[in-house]
Amino acid sequence: MQREQLLAARAGLPDRAGRERALCRHLAEWLARAEVRAVAFFWPIRGEPDLRAVMSAWLAADDRRVAALPVVSGGTLAFHTWSMDAPMQAAEFGIPVPARGRPILPDCLLIPCVGFDVHRYRLGYGGGYYDRTLAQTVPWPLAVGIAFDVGRVDTIEPQAHDIALDAVITDVAIY
Repeated sequence: MQREQLLAARAGLPDRAGRERALCRHLAEWLARAEVRAVAFFWPIRGEPDLRAVMSAWLAADDRRVAALPVVSGGTLAFHTWSMDAPMQAAEFGIPVPARGRPILPDCLLIPCVGFDVHRYRLGYGGGYYDRTLAQTVPWPLAVGIAFDVGRVDTIEPQAHDIALDAVITDVAIY
């Protein structure tokens, strides 16, 4: 119920373009300060913000940086290198992934959120891919949620397997 309400709120977001620009500006500012070199992000689906231009600019600022996209691998995620001109192919759920990206272990994950709460617990689509991936990834990457502020709630009523994010970046603030 909560997931459906949050998805509907995101779909009906007024001034979507302006809010996405604000979110991307906050992300770019955060990345400029973050001490990360390998960042995994996500291909935008179901109304998620499109981070590709921000990630491309972040990559262009330092040739030692690497960006990656998630690829479903069994019940978890692997991360394959990406660039703006990378050839893509449809994968699990029809989501584009790099056709020839090499696997990497990112030091930061930008994770899409349907919703998030004041304690930075994330509500996703319910598949558990990010939770399972984080639970078995060593060393632990910085886990940063990406959401529109319309997805902020008092609590998502986290379960024992849910993992709090290190930060959440929205169109309004960085939490």
